[in-house]
Amino acid sequence: MTAKVGIRTVFALSLIAVSLIWLGTCSARKEPIRIGLAINLSGRGGTAGEYIRSGSMLAVEEINEQGGIHGHPLELIIRDDGDTAAGILAADTELIDMGVPLIIGHDYSESTLAAYPYVTGEGVLLFTPFTGTTRLSDRDDLFFRTSVDNRAYGRALGRLLFQRGVGRASCLLDMSNPSFVQDYLAETLNNYDGSITPVQCHSKQVINWEEVVPALLAADPQAIVLLSEVTVTGIAAQKLRESGFEGDLIATLWAQTPDLVRYGGKAVEDLTIITFIDSTEQNPKHDELAGKLLAAFNEPLTARSIRSYEAIYVIAEALEQCEDFTANEIKRALLEIPRFETVMGSLSFNEFGDVARPIYAIRVRDGRFFNAGEIH
Repeated sequence: MTAKVGIRTVFALSLIAVSLIWLGTCSARKEPIRIGLAINLSGRGGTAGEYIRSGSMLAVEEINEQGGIHGHPLELIIRDDGDTAAGILAADTELIDMGVPLIIGHDYSESTLAAYPYVTGEGVLLFTPFTGTTRLSDRDDLFFRTSVDNRAYGRALGRLLFQRGVGRASCLLDMSNPSFVQDYLAETLNNYDGSITPVQCHSKQVINWEEVVPALLAADPQAIVLLSEVTVTGIAAQKLRESGFEGDLIATLWAQTPDLVRYGGKAVEDLTIITFIDSTEQNPKHDELAGKLLAAFNEPLTARSIRSYEAIYVIAEALEQCEDFTANEIKRALLEIPRFETVMGSLSFNEFGDVARPIYAIRVRDGRFFNAGEIH
C-alpha cells in the first residue's frame, strides 16, 4: 500500500473517527462545530471513499487554519457505511447520536435514498455532492446537493448522441446503483429519439463478459454508454475494443478518475465522460488543489475529492451566516446566500436545495482528461 503523509498520519492514528482540531492561538477556545461524513470506505469501491475523505479533510484543515467559523473549529467526524443497508443506518445513527446538525453523504444514489428518510426525519440536514437521482429532486426538505440531478445528464447525453449522429446505442447498466443508472437512462430517453438497448450487469457480482459484450453489440450500436463504476467501465472498454467495436464509448463522472486509465488502458483512449466537473488538466484552480492533495495524501485529484472539498467550503460559508448551528439554520443560510464561488466555479441553490451547473464532455487523450467543451 502506498504510504500516506501529512494529515493522513492523523487519520491513521484515529482510524475511522477523525477530529481536526483548530490550530488558532486564542486562549479560550470555542466549542467545535461537528459535521458528519458518512461514506463507503470498506465495501467494493472503497477507493472512491478514500478520495472523498481526503478532499473533506483537506478543506476542514484549511478552514481551521484560517480561524474556523467565528472562532469555532470545524470537527469532521467520519463514519464508514460499508455500502450496505445496515452500515448506512449504523453510520448515520452514530453521527446523529453525537449531535451533528449535518451529514455529508452518501457516495451513491442508492445509499443516499436509503439514508434520506431516517436522517431528515431526525431533523438532520443531509448534504451530498454525489447523488444524481431525480427521486430526491423538487422537495422542500432537509436535503441539499451540489451535484446536478439526472435530468441535466439525460439532456446532455441525448444532445451529445444527436450531435454525433448516433441513431443506435447500447447502454451498460451497473445495477449496484439502480436508482442512478435507471433514472439516468429514463431521462436520456426523454431527450433522445434514437434507440437504446439496455444491458444489465452488477459490479458487486461476477460479470459474465461472454454474455454482456455480445448483448451490447447485438443491435449494431454506433455508441455504447457505460453507466458503470470505474472498474467495470475500464474493463468493459477493453472487452468491447477486443471484440472489434470502433464506435463511441461514453461514460459518466462515476468513472472520472485516473483509475479509469489504470483499468482501461489504451481502450479508454478518446472515451467521453459526461460530467459537471471541468477537466483538471486545464484549470489552474484544480491544478493548485491537485498539488495540495498530492502533498498531504500522495493522492491525485479526482472528481470525488474535488466535490467533497467544495462541499465543505459551501457548508462553511453557510455556517458563517448562522446564529445557531442547527439544521434549519444551515438550510436557511444555504438558501439565502445568492451565490457560492468555489474551486469548481459558481453555484446557487434553488428553493428545493438543487443546483444547475454546466455539463461538459471530457475526453481521454494520451491517458489524460481534457475538456472538449460544454454540451448545449
